[in-house]
Amino acid sequence: MTEDRAARRARYTLYLTGGAFVALGYSLEMVPMLAAVAPTLAGRVAAGIGAAILAVGRFGSDRLVLRCESLFRQR
Repeated sequence: MTEDRAARRARYTLYLTGGAFVALGYSLEMVPMLAAVAPTLAGRVAAGIGAAILAVGRFGSDRLVLRCESLFRQR
């Protein structure tokens, strides 16, 4: 597999992971049952982590993206 294809797959992994964190952050803030038990800052922190992961996936170099994916996949 060429590095371009591996980097593309790694970007998709980062997009999915970041999207999951952003969705968690939004649900902690917007779903009334979750907002009642979650601390106020928890939703914002989760959404911020997701946004940072999405930014690395979008603007990071191929080498950085591959290294971040290896952290998630423990290779």
